[in-house]
Amino acid sequence: KGDMIDYYRAIAPWMLPYLRGRPVVLTRFPDGIDGKSFYQKDAPDSSPSWMRTIPIWSEESQRDVNYFVCDDVESLLYVANLGSIPIHMWASRVDTLEQPDWCVIDLDPKDAPFSDVIRTARALHTLCEAIGMPNFVKTTGKTGLHILLPLPPRSTYAQSRTLGELLARVVLRELHDIATITRHVTKRGVKVYFDYLQNRHGQTIVAPFSVRPLPGATVSMPLVWDEVDDTLDPRDFTIRNALDRMQRLGFDPVHGVFDPAPSLHAVLHRLAAHL
Repeated sequence: KGDMIDYYRAIAPWMLPYLRGRPVVLTRFPDGIDGKSFYQKDAPDSSPSWMRTIPIWSEESQRDVNYFVCDDVESLLYVANLGSIPIHMWASRVDTLEQPDWCVIDLDPKDAPFSDVIRTARALHTLCEAIGMPNFVKTTGKTGLHILLPLPPRSTYAQSRTLGELLARVVLRELHDIATITRHVTKRGVKVYFDYLQNRHGQTIVAPFSVRPLPGATVSMPLVWDEVDDTLDPRDFTIRNALDRMQRLGFDPVHGVFDPAPSLHAVLHRLAAHL
């Protein structure tokens, strides 16, 4: 636990730009990765007064849920000290809860070979480049990849989800043999799940640089697209080498998701012309 907290303290300058202003969801492992774990959205009443929380109405619970918000090193270390190993974040910020900053496409292989994840990611990257849609990639820290597409201001979750679905369906015209948008696990077969449905209110993804509860303490690592090839192994990025990698790289290849995004109308017009 001490090693993990030291890691989060060291990586905080790279990680906090993603976390600031966003509700986060914790997965706590009070007895380590081999013990029982539980999700936590609601900040307990015992939380320190300096720890920022935000009440958000939950239709499921029919009450406000007080989410943690990690704006600084102290708050990041506080949630880590609770035994939260992975830290999941919303795509939108507390001031604009219904307006996500990005569309996320989660490529989840389950039982498919990772080489199929690479092939699917490269196909999506090629399509996005062809239609002028900026796109950024990171490992999930487990077996998949996240592709993030920046959205212009005032975009809605419905628009984000539609964008993800359209791109998925176009890619699947080429890769239907190895990828699928079928949600039910038993009906997917051995294919990469092209998940665009995480683009909705309250859904989260693991934050860049977040630790995962796996042997070796892997992390979700931002990548340069040139790294997404047959040599890529998500297990190579851990709390032991993540900071050295970022210092050696000298920049965060996913941070461009915060740059101004093209209009969705223009992107979809180019997509239609491309087809």
